[in-house]
Amino acid sequence: MTPGPATFTIAKPADTTEQWSDLDLDAIVAQLKATGVYAPADQSPALEQVVAKAESNGHELHLVVLDKTYTPFTVFRDIATELQTQVGGTVIVFGGTGTGTSSSEFSRVELEDGTSEVTAGTAPAIAAEQIYDRATAPHVDWTLVTIGLIVVVVIGAVVARMTQLRRRRPVADAPAPATNGPAAGPAADPDDDVRNDDERPGSDAR
Repeated sequence: MTPGPATFTIAKPADTTEQWSDLDLDAIVAQLKATGVYAPADQSPALEQVVAKAESNGHELHLVVLDKTYTPFTVFRDIATELQTQVGGTVIVFGGTGTGTSSSEFSRVELEDGTSEVTAGTAPAIAAEQIYDRATAPHVDWTLVTIGLIVVVVIGAVVARMTQLRRRRPVADAPAPATNGPAAGPAADPDDDVRNDDERPGSDAR
């Protein structure tokens, strides 16, 4: 008996906006547009230096430090995504239980690589610089590497095929093999036998 088709139910991502509905997003956005930083006063100067460094390299960086804890930690990514839609560039949000990023300049992989290397408890300014430096570091373009490997494989296959065809060239194209037997003499003349009989002793020469 053939089993029926399997049915899979994909859960919809949880809506976390209720958790951070107490944040004054308008105030955060206004501060980010003004200085690029929304953080406690004692941390702002160091964070602004990181923002200035990014700006000198042609990147628009916005840094947010919140004294909030949310579960799961992906809530901070949702906050960063919401802010990024309003200020553009790259947004990094630091919270008590995690870090969130969103960017139109760097891929999520590049940002998450940098985030994963930040040690827990690192000061936001140091962490922000580490994440930014990691995102802007040279990366291997695996797309180009893959294309290059495909080209090499195709060329190798073509060369192998041409070599195979040359080895299968018809025998008629090859020179005829030389014979090792004795060379054949000229064909015998029947008249020679008649002449030889006339020259034998006792033959009638008349």
